[in-house]
Amino acid sequence: MGRRTGVVLLALSMTFLPLVGCGGNSPAAPSPSGKGAVLRGVVLGDGASASSGDVSAQSTSHGHITVSVQENTSINTTVSSNGTFELQNIPTGNFTLVFSSSTTVLGTVVVSGVPADGQVVIVVQVTVITVIVVNIEINGVPVPHPGDDHSGDGDD
Repeated sequence: MGRRTGVVLLALSMTFLPLVGCGGNSPAAPSPSGKGAVLRGVVLGDGASASSGDVSAQSTSHGHITVSVQENTSINTTVSSNGTFELQNIPTGNFTLVFSSSTTVLGTVVVSGVPADGQVVIVVQVTVITVIVVNIEINGVPVPHPGDDHSGDGDD
């Protein structure tokens, strides 16, 4: 991804962050359950065109996207039609998000350093073959995400 495309995607992701607060909660709001960390996310579909500015925050054309925590698969959700999702009571410390469509794993993202009662905001772009991290913040602080392109083919 070129520098200009990365800057455009990052700027566009900031536009979509207010969408992440499903149910009227802002991304910085305390956990509704009062226990455990909360992850709010936005999935930018593969139909996004950064050069034209016409970005669609929706699931990709190949079906509904499910997001789950690899270490505890009972923590999972389906990405909404506007591209947002929320996971509550996520593990503190480190965990892996798995993005899938039907039974096909599209990619994974490792999230590290999550404190108890932490607030994680993530923006990813999902294509047919990969998940690309656009932005991750923990408690409002941007987190570096080297090696953020994890193909779903199992060759990480």
